[in-house]
Amino acid sequence: MATAARLVIVFVVDGLRPDSITAEETPTLFRLRAEGVNFPNSHAVFPTVTRVNAAALTTGMQPGTHGIVGNQMYVPAVEPARAFGTDAHRNLLELDRASGGRLVLGRTLAERLQAHGLQLAAVSSGSTGSALLTNPRATSGVGVLISGYFDPGKSVAWPASVSETILAKFGPAPAKGRGADRYDDAVAWTQRVLREYVLPELRPAVVIDWLTEPDHTQHHVGVGSPAAREALGHDDREIARVLATVEQLGLTATTSVFVVSDHGFTTNTAGIDVAGALVEAGLKASATSRDVVLASSGQAVALHVEHRDADRVARIVQFLQTREWCGVIFTAGLAPGDPRGAVAGTFALELIHLANEERGPDLLLTFPWSSQPNAFGVRGADLANVSTGGAPLTSDHGSMSPWNVRNTLVAWGAGFKTRTAVHAPAGNADVTPTILTLLGLEEHDGIDGRVLAEALVDGPDVEHVVVDTRVHTTEAGRYRAAVQMSTVDGRRYVDKSWRVR
Repeated sequence: MATAARLVIVFVVDGLRPDSITAEETPTLFRLRAEGVNFPNSHAVFPTVTRVNAAALTTGMQPGTHGIVGNQMYVPAVEPARAFGTDAHRNLLELDRASGGRLVLGRTLAERLQAHGLQLAAVSSGSTGSALLTNPRATSGVGVLISGYFDPGKSVAWPASVSETILAKFGPAPAKGRGADRYDDAVAWTQRVLREYVLPELRPAVVIDWLTEPDHTQHHVGVGSPAAREALGHDDREIARVLATVEQLGLTATTSVFVVSDHGFTTNTAGIDVAGALVEAGLKASATSRDVVLASSGQAVALHVEHRDADRVARIVQFLQTREWCGVIFTAGLAPGDPRGAVAGTFALELIHLANEERGPDLLLTFPWSSQPNAFGVRGADLANVSTGGAPLTSDHGSMSPWNVRNTLVAWGAGFKTRTAVHAPAGNADVTPTILTLLGLEEHDGIDGRVLAEALVDGPDVEHVVVDTRVHTTEAGRYRAAVQMSTVDGRRYVDKSWRVR
């Protein structure tokens, strides 16, 4: 498909719910959505957490393919007896070392661009782990990756020459606040580097611009809170300044813009100590034992059972199904293409794109969710995993509730239709293949996502997209559960799952 795109900018606004965009508080985002293509049925990949979706955005792959399967992961070669956090880039670099350079298990967007003589530049004010996953091969000389927090004041980018230039021109990034302190200063420093250096001097073909708010503030004081809305308003002004720079550089007519979020957000109503419950039931020897290792993604928990002991897996499932705090459970598939899991009352991990022999869990559980509003009138409530009975974050994500699955996706500018809404399913895995098409690069080998052709100026009518939506159910005794999937052009989107009461 022919387009005029010469620059693609992806604004990733961490934790931005679509219903947080308003004319009054986010006029720039509201204008882009009104003037461009809105995807009200966009999907985060599951688990609906940051690092899983960062990898999906920049590979076009589902987590079972790219191999980043949670905000915590269990890889014995990295940590033999416990899960490690993917928020820290040093942990991910250790995974890269331990796996022989296979931090992600497929080709990245930056690699695909470099093969055609084009450059990706990623800038991030988020965690160093999420920053690294926007360009996982930057440490090997692929593209550019910038974060003021890799080694503050000493190393803020790959390649080293870019780091040296940034520190000389802008100085070190401001320290991030503690607790509920907003990260506006971190966002502002990163956006200044983008406006004053990356765009005018590096001239990349693709920019991934990760804004860490309102995620941080929502976690601590609540989604929809005044502080979170103020942080989002600050993002909106920073995005407006980037677009003004694009105009000053004479690039607006040939620039394509995405606004996307990594996930939605909901309110935590209680915390569940899953490890403690398993120990008490005699299914795990101790909180730190390696017979069953938990890797938490907040509102979803992956369990890795030593030696993949099928009997222990079955006993854990049967126990969980008796707990009121258990939602939907996923295990190894019963047979290829079958939505059922191998244990009665479970669904297949493959169904939700989490089957991975090397890094995938033996079972994964979600918690019950509801659509009840919080104190700020924002709908969506969940439970979350906690350790040793601690309190959960005020608001969170990770579940398979529609309030977390539904993320923000807007397309605007060169190559896109105008004032259009696409109601067919779309999602984070679709961003990379669409970028490649916008740039005239028709190479989609190994990519799980689809080109969002219906959003392109010469694409099909948005009402002609064929969507197949199905609800699968499962039961074991009194336990019943359901999962809803939608399929477009052979690509399967996870809509939601719930325990049937």
